[in-house]
Amino acid sequence: MFKTIVVKDLSSVYLPIRYDMSGTVIVTHTDLDGVASAALILKYLRVRGVDDSNISIILTQPHNLHKVLSRLSCDELFISDLGINHRTYELLLNEIRRLRSEDTKIYWFDHHVWQGSWINELVNLGVNLYLNPNTCSAGVVVSSLRLLDSESQLLANATCSIDLWVFNNYLGNYLSRYVVCRGGNKWRKYLISKLSGFKGGLDSEILKCVEDVVDRDLRTYSEVLKKVLLSVIDGVKIAYVIKEWEESSTSYIAHFIMSRVNADVVVVCKEGSLSIRSNELNIRELAVRLGGGGHPKAAGAPFKLPLLHKLLLRIGLKKYVLKYCAKVVTEAIRSVGITG
Repeated sequence: MFKTIVVKDLSSVYLPIRYDMSGTVIVTHTDLDGVASAALILKYLRVRGVDDSNISIILTQPHNLHKVLSRLSCDELFISDLGINHRTYELLLNEIRRLRSEDTKIYWFDHHVWQGSWINELVNLGVNLYLNPNTCSAGVVVSSLRLLDSESQLLANATCSIDLWVFNNYLGNYLSRYVVCRGGNKWRKYLISKLSGFKGGLDSEILKCVEDVVDRDLRTYSEVLKKVLLSVIDGVKIAYVIKEWEESSTSYIAHFIMSRVNADVVVVCKEGSLSIRSNELNIRELAVRLGGGGHPKAAGAPFKLPLLHKLLLRIGLKKYVLKYCAKVVTEAIRSVGITG
């Protein structure tokens, strides 16, 4: 049985509170790559002799990273699988300056595309950057921290299989469903602790979770197809869908829709964020235009609903929210286009 790390609940980053944490803080993304890379960092820290009681874990989205950092004061900060959002960069930079002025050591592991000016500014502030766009963040962590054991390598390879959309390691299909077996950050923090001791096998808990998720997804997918909105822009077929279930993998939903309706691009809309996927086209610049970022075939962006549409979503009138999502994305496509 793995020990679950007990940490302060920082899920609500909008509270006007400064969390003074002596010791080490890991800030990571909420998907499999964020969970796996944080687990590998935790493994490294344990090998280094850092006690769990001195480690705190926070999960967030890239566009909220500056808000999380604004409430932190710590000795060491490890950031993983969180790229820079260009709209909040200056706010983020101010928080990095403050943390460095307080002698916080910062280690940042990422695989998203960074501008050269961002790299130069953060390196000049003394941030230890480990960047490689050719792998996933878990892969960046294992190579940068020299986690050369076969278990760490296997966890990274399985994670990259899903995160990079190459699907070349069967364990990735299990682990990605394991992460979404339950909702909420408490579950993900438990997984980070457990996967820090990953041995390469699939225990009964993982298998039961995967079975439950597959059963749930099969029921979900038939309903999803009925609610897809299709549009064609400059010959590009785009499918839009609202994600109503946190405990379903966005990548699997997108892949399923793409294959069933023969779409070039799938946009998964939910309150707070958009996820964009494509097998053939480069959708990263589209995500950047929308205030986000990511990879050529898998990207995302924040998505702020007007008050009226929030109310419509609450009372179940989702088609109007879906049309608004399509309108926002269409305007961005008209501006930047989509290329192969």
